[in-house]
Amino acid sequence: MHVYRSMILNAPIDAVWSAVRAFDGVDQWNPGVAAARMETGSATAVGSIRHLDIVDGAVFRETLLELSDVEHFYTYDIIDSPLPVQNYVSTHRFIPITHTNQTLGVWESRFDCARDLERDMETIVGDQIYIGGMTGLNTHLTGENHG
Repeated sequence: MHVYRSMILNAPIDAVWSAVRAFDGVDQWNPGVAAARMETGSATAVGSIRHLDIVDGAVFRETLLELSDVEHFYTYDIIDSPLPVQNYVSTHRFIPITHTNQTLGVWESRFDCARDLERDMETIVGDQIYIGGMTGLNTHLTGENHG
């Protein structure tokens, strides 16, 4: 299945990218992540694995598959999590909105799950993780809350 969410972030692209670029920095802006650390490699090296402790006690392990400072995106997969998904690959992309000096944040993924779980996964991944994370990012950058 495909999950896609987007949000206007009230900060310029350089500020947004600076906040999100490090693969192990997600706990600085995402309120759902209690702690993040690199298990292997560095925070910007493709193939590196990060370990996330989620605020509800869950643990995620993810591999950085691609990172572009020119196009402002990174792609990762989940190698271990409590989510009932397989083949999860996600891209978090940031696009400058030059007219207003804002940034469009896009977070999307493709993964497999049981058909009867698709609606739940759409809500958990799309709304709780992606919108929750981007709202936290906007608050981190500006002090504003999209609500």
